[in-house]
Amino acid sequence: MAHDSIDFISFRRESSGPSEVFGEDGKPFSHYGPVLEEMGRMGPGEWGRRVNLAHERLLGVQRDLGIPDREDKTYPTDYVPRLLPAAGWEVLERGLTQRMLAINEWLRRLERGKDEVVPAEILESSVLFDGSAPTRFGGVPNRQMGFDVVAVESGEAGGWEYLIIEDNAKMPVGIEPMHLLRARTAEVLPESYAALGVRPLDDLMGRFGEVLRAASPKSDPTIAVLSTGYEDQYYLDHNLFAREHGAILAGRREVELDRGGFLVHKESGRRIDVIYERIEDGRIYDDLPGLIESQAAGKVEAVFAPNLGIADDKGVYPFVPEMIRTYLGEEPILQNLRTYSLAVEKERDYVMDHFDELVVKSRSGWGGKGVLIAPEESEEAIREFRAGVEENPVEFVAQDPIDFSTHVLCETSEEGFVLRDSYADLRVHALAPDPETVWVIPGAMTRVAAPGSRLVNVSSGGRTKDTWVLG
Repeated sequence: MAHDSIDFISFRRESSGPSEVFGEDGKPFSHYGPVLEEMGRMGPGEWGRRVNLAHERLLGVQRDLGIPDREDKTYPTDYVPRLLPAAGWEVLERGLTQRMLAINEWLRRLERGKDEVVPAEILESSVLFDGSAPTRFGGVPNRQMGFDVVAVESGEAGGWEYLIIEDNAKMPVGIEPMHLLRARTAEVLPESYAALGVRPLDDLMGRFGEVLRAASPKSDPTIAVLSTGYEDQYYLDHNLFAREHGAILAGRREVELDRGGFLVHKESGRRIDVIYERIEDGRIYDDLPGLIESQAAGKVEAVFAPNLGIADDKGVYPFVPEMIRTYLGEEPILQNLRTYSLAVEKERDYVMDHFDELVVKSRSGWGGKGVLIAPEESEEAIREFRAGVEENPVEFVAQDPIDFSTHVLCETSEEGFVLRDSYADLRVHALAPDPETVWVIPGAMTRVAAPGSRLVNVSSGGRTKDTWVLG
């Protein structure tokens, strides 16, 4: 249902994807009325003042954590929130709960050497799985997962179907930004936040802390956030998490194994019970010989245990629907995007014959790296990427490009607001405190690509925004 025209808004169509904010007639959908009307009442001047104040408050959080202003560690943000109607969220919640339960059951079986779903060639060729290393996932292998989701038109008027495009089990980003952006966005748009009955995040950080403490058999375990350090683009997240949970924040060289094989923080001498690793370039296990064995022996718990990253492997992703059928006895509630595994000869032949029509991804790539969106690239870029695929095809998967939904990026002028549409996805997080329970956080970090691009990752020029689940 479209809302009456709002004359201070100029909507600039710049993609072929369907807009979640504006209908085909250029009028905004009714549930966006409160947001756009509040923007209109404040005008571009007051909007700019509130957005700047929100950013200053984010910088204030950074200062409180001892991070100087000389380098902004906050996320590039757009403050027009994404709205998810209750009915669509209910499907997402059920589907992601089902998916996480199935992946965890597969990992438990993999730990016992009883995988019945993923071809051995995928496991053996994965850079995220070392079959020679001791593997101990524990009763809840994945305690935190981030799912990348896109919306496509369902065929029903105003309806959307949600597709999973990636599963993220290896240090998924997004919980801390959700926590920060919710407070700031609600301050920018307080009237519409109240009028729309937005579902709260339900003590997100408190419940997150409970899930991580549950990784240890101790009643009050010592948690350590292991960080690459100041140069990491997510260093603000690492600091925020450590402060919220009374955790040790340590660099990769600031911990060591004692004579008994227990992990110790060098400066304080405290024994660490739970590792929450945020080291992207390599792993803490590469720095500390013996740590894998210590984790396997239960001397320290790891939220992202060695070999857990196999659930992140894009070569495993095509087999998740079969995990749901095999281990839960159910049909998937949410569907995968059609994906071709180059480990399968028939599918590899198809991909090489249609290379310039597809999205091709490195199985071990992350943050938008190792991805070719062939229809948007030059012949030279396609040729170079193809050469790498031909050299090691099993390292890649391919997907059909789709026109997933767009949201808006807000610009202001003296006349009003210019809303530019651009492709958007959802990073939805789920937490598992025990083997039978999954809590899907009632919100998401929406990522919006730069205009003209489909890569939504912040590292690829994308912006973040708050996502409001409507009651």
